[in-house]
Amino acid sequence: MENQAAAPVSKRKHIRTFFSLTFIFSWLVWGAIILFKPAEDLILPLIFLGAFGPTFVAIYLVQRYGSSAEKLDFWKRVGSFTRINWKWYLFILLIFPAILFIGYPVYSLLGGEVPSADAFTGGIETPTDFIFLLSIMLLGGPLAEELGWRGYALDPLQQKWGPIKASIVLGIIWVAWHLPLFFIEGTSQHAKGFGVAFWSWSFQIVAISIIFTWVYNNTRRSILAAVLLHLMANMAYPTNLDPLGEAIFTAVRLLIVLAIIIPWIQKPKPEEKRSTVAIDATLPGLPLPDAALKNG
Repeated sequence: MENQAAAPVSKRKHIRTFFSLTFIFSWLVWGAIILFKPAEDLILPLIFLGAFGPTFVAIYLVQRYGSSAEKLDFWKRVGSFTRINWKWYLFILLIFPAILFIGYPVYSLLGGEVPSADAFTGGIETPTDFIFLLSIMLLGGPLAEELGWRGYALDPLQQKWGPIKASIVLGIIWVAWHLPLFFIEGTSQHAKGFGVAFWSWSFQIVAISIIFTWVYNNTRRSILAAVLLHLMANMAYPTNLDPLGEAIFTAVRLLIVLAIIIPWIQKPKPEEKRSTVAIDATLPGLPLPDAALKNG
């Protein structure tokens, strides 16, 4: 059951400020790397600092303009594990590994080379290695971004456009926000370049934006759910794909998104449900007119 809520007044009022400040902060930090080429040991910390733009700005706006209730709601949605039903925990943990298990066998059948497990584990040998990798993956996207994208921006966008269009708009903004990283050597974005991999990655960002909204709305607007989902997306991202592999994984993501969108579109809106109930209660036992049936 979806729990899309009306966006607080402070969020609706400051949503443009959120996007403006987020881009200014992140692009200034990343732009400084591109222009001034700092020492190599400073590049990774600066990349991480820029990545925290959405979260830093969201926290600032919530604390500066939010009511006491809005502040409490925000931090509860960040830290509450009980907002997420166990079935949604399973979905969060399994959806992106499932994409790998669907995509790679098809890729292999068509002649593609499936990477070894080391490509995903980073050569983990000890528990310390695993904790370090998990920390990097958690900081480098989920915690840096999700308090902003889903925790702050998604509610007012959904209120304006509904969940599907809001997800697509936010996904496109998300793609644009990453663009400076394509000019910084050593990032995964720079390795993709602006060819087929760029368009496949951009589609993936928009596609998972829809998945994120679906999970967010079904976990009582849980920011923690978005953080965990983002973590799994990072941990289970297909690597070293040629154009054939990019096309296959794009198709898999499209099928999954369609499986979410089609029931979403067909689901009656709350006002339509209320209208149908009102008619049934007013005219018990009488068939609905043809016009009502067409609109129901």
